[in-house]
Amino acid sequence: MSLSQRIVHFIGSLLPLYIEDEVNGVWCARSLNDGTLICPVEEVEEYEDGFVTVHWQGDPARQTLVQAVFMASLAVAKYVELHHLAEKAKGTRDEMEHLANHFAIKTGASLSFDLPDSGLPELMVKAVGKVGEAAVIEVLKKQVGL
Repeated sequence: MSLSQRIVHFIGSLLPLYIEDEVNGVWCARSLNDGTLICPVEEVEEYEDGFVTVHWQGDPARQTLVQAVFMASLAVAKYVELHHLAEKAKGTRDEMEHLANHFAIKTGASLSFDLPDSGLPELMVKAVGKVGEAAVIEVLKKQVGL
């Protein structure tokens, strides 16, 4: 399976935003939101760049050749947004990181956005607020051997 096909398969599994749809004997991903169709591009394995053809709103007359990781990045962001609308930001970060890692394992490619940070700055602010700056500094000094 080519890089393009693996990425399209990944996008097609992001239910309920996308489904896999066979079009003219080719497995594509179709947006259930607006009907946009994302199809893999046949590439020679040695020169794979992972491009897809996007048929906007499913219209064959309106198509664009795009790097598949860009489409996957948008799809994952929308998927996470949908699944965490009512949850805290940490849930969104965790889901984004999980799906980015899952995408890398399944496709061998990386999504085209930065993973969320670790949340350490937020934790430090909370710690300072609870025990004070001096106490946090002393704990950090002990941890690094000062």
